[in-house]
Amino acid sequence: MAQEEAEIELPKEEVHKLHDVLRLRAGAQIGIVPGDGTIWRCEYRGKTAIRIGIEPLPSESKYRVTLAQAMPRAEKLEEVVRMGTELGVAEFMIFDSDRTVVRWDEKKKADRLVRLQSIVRESAEQSFRAILPKVSFVAGLKAVLGEFAYVLSEVEGVAATLPRPIASDVTLVIGPEGGWSPREVEMIGDRAVTLGPRVLRVDTAAAAACAIALLNN
Repeated sequence: MAQEEAEIELPKEEVHKLHDVLRLRAGAQIGIVPGDGTIWRCEYRGKTAIRIGIEPLPSESKYRVTLAQAMPRAEKLEEVVRMGTELGVAEFMIFDSDRTVVRWDEKKKADRLVRLQSIVRESAEQSFRAILPKVSFVAGLKAVLGEFAYVLSEVEGVAATLPRPIASDVTLVIGPEGGWSPREVEMIGDRAVTLGPRVLRVDTAAAAACAIALLNN
């Protein structure tokens, strides 16, 4: 079979969506995003699709933004991942902080990772993204702090704000629902930034920071 006519086996959940939800018939054209910066134009064949063309999908941001999120409650974490994916986050790193309330064992993390990856796929499709963000659990604040990390701080008197627009790859670090501990504030040091005088919920703060960093890039 010619390269442009390659046959692709569709995942079971996608077959259900295309056939039972969207009610597509064989022969309809669909798009498949392989995660390499392109979109495949395909002909739907039921459980498979035939690739009939490859086109670039220029929807990714100029700079790579990683969102490091201290573990919130499960429903808030899902919202952070959903909104971050739609806004253009390239990678999510989830970590336990000193004041994290929700703590998961390794099995729970593995189970939740499956759910989060599903949210990433659905959100990427909805927002017409070309690349699926990576999601991982990492071991604490120290693992996400780097030279180009900006950390949202609840400490009064922080004057630095998140650059708008950003001019390089960055990591945005969002704290837990209980705020940073004194030990973590010391670790953060001059990486601390503020979004303004209002107190924001974790998921709101994450979305706001990502929007500032990404919407003009």
